[in-house]
Amino acid sequence: MVGEPGGVAVAATETTATVGGQRRLERLAAYHVDPRRPPATSKAVGLLGRATARGFDGLVTDQRAAWARRWAEMDIRVEGDADLQRAIRFALFHLDSSIDGQREAPLGPRGLTGPGYKGHVFWDSEIFVLPFFAATRPRAARAMLEYRVRRIPAAQAAAQEEGSRGAWFPWESAADGRDVTPRWVTGPDGQPLRIWTGDRELHIGADIAWAALHFGAWTGDHAFIDGDGRQLLIETARFWASRLERDSDGTVHLRGIIGPDEYHELVDDNAYSNVMARWNLRAAAASVQRARPAAGLPGPDEVADWLDVAARIVDGYDPSTGIYEQFSGVPALLPLRIADLARRPVWADVLLGRERTAAAQVIKQTDVLMLHHLVPDEVVPGSFEPNLDFYEPRTAHGSSLSPGTHATLLARAGRFEAALDALDMTAHLDLDDRTGTAADGLHIPTMGGLWQAMVMGFGGIRPAGDALAIDPRLPPAWSLLEIPVRFRGRQVRAIVEHDRMTLRASAPVTIDVVGAGRVSVGRSATVLIPRDGGWFPRY
Repeated sequence: MVGEPGGVAVAATETTATVGGQRRLERLAAYHVDPRRPPATSKAVGLLGRATARGFDGLVTDQRAAWARRWAEMDIRVEGDADLQRAIRFALFHLDSSIDGQREAPLGPRGLTGPGYKGHVFWDSEIFVLPFFAATRPRAARAMLEYRVRRIPAAQAAAQEEGSRGAWFPWESAADGRDVTPRWVTGPDGQPLRIWTGDRELHIGADIAWAALHFGAWTGDHAFIDGDGRQLLIETARFWASRLERDSDGTVHLRGIIGPDEYHELVDDNAYSNVMARWNLRAAAASVQRARPAAGLPGPDEVADWLDVAARIVDGYDPSTGIYEQFSGVPALLPLRIADLARRPVWADVLLGRERTAAAQVIKQTDVLMLHHLVPDEVVPGSFEPNLDFYEPRTAHGSSLSPGTHATLLARAGRFEAALDALDMTAHLDLDDRTGTAADGLHIPTMGGLWQAMVMGFGGIRPAGDALAIDPRLPPAWSLLEIPVRFRGRQVRAIVEHDRMTLRASAPVTIDVVGAGRVSVGRSATVLIPRDGGWFPRY
């Protein structure tokens, strides 16, 4: 692009030959990319020379072998729903094709498939896409985090400009790490419409911190955990500690912000933002306390302040109902269940109008329930089902990010009919162009949500300290679910059937199985059978 650093050098060759009486045209091309300076054409010519020496048939053989290895490490197999199986593989292909895993890898919501959002980076990458790569191709996940690490200075400058400390990462981020969220757009009525997300949707910092620890949980990469990962935790914690408001009664608040539910703007104490900020502060404190004393680390007084602030944050939990108030004032809003009015997904602000939607208990996308998915240990035990009952029918899925998380949570609750309905929304969002926006590119984070629903929801697979936890939920309509993941450098494969579960690993690994407890799994098959709500070794 004109005025941008770097570039692409391309070289190509073309040959013709007559084979079996038919004329054959063979074209080979190679390219070399340098993000920092215009590359020399000799780089591409050298690559082309090697490709020509290998020949077309050899290149095809290499390509097939490479993809076979990648499919072996990521392919999720479902027996009992051929249509879903095709949709899963469609999603896996596009997810895996989005990042090469070299240096840094910013990923926009449409990946490389279209111009939507101009390739800018949102929380979509860390929360919805990175888990797939952390569990299948860790180098790619690390490259995604490197994009954020290299932009810490820009985030620190943004925080300083606002009068805060630490790092304030932008809601919509581009090449230099500055916020590029538009402040004004033209509304449906032709009038200017203020966009507040860049100024007030603050949870992005905690989302990035969560992604850093999630990557560490899957990979056990201590160099990252004790290095760049710790820096991300510290700088985001410093931002929260300076941005949170302390009241005279000792409580701590976030006021005038926007949570994931963007139908309700400039609200006070959004539960998702507050609880994620609390988690971020505690995670950063734990990371510093584990570290060896070194120059540049926060001192004991700063860490103690983080923990004190975290303990005082208002989270909106009502012990009488078991429900987290999504933000201050939700009970006073019109108790409207969007699921009773329209088939989802639906853009409620278009259906009802912006003002009526803002005055109602209608949610654009998963908000409070995200906490039970991302940080289940940070919410009150037993609060999952009451919040699922309250918020699920009020969620319009006006964002493509939303139904995958609902499928995950509904599967965990054993509500298979509703889970499969949400899974269908996720799996066919682009295949059926259900939002009418596929022309701008495919929804790569939605595909990441589909992977999470299959692996973390129905498969019940997630890191649990130094072990991999497995607690599957197999719908009656499926006869088999097979999931491969990479945990701490080991390739682990789980095959779940109604009468057995078979586990294998490329090297010994500890699996925390509901019922059986911790089981050592290796190359030989470990077979477990279901009993009394758990899984136990077959003797």
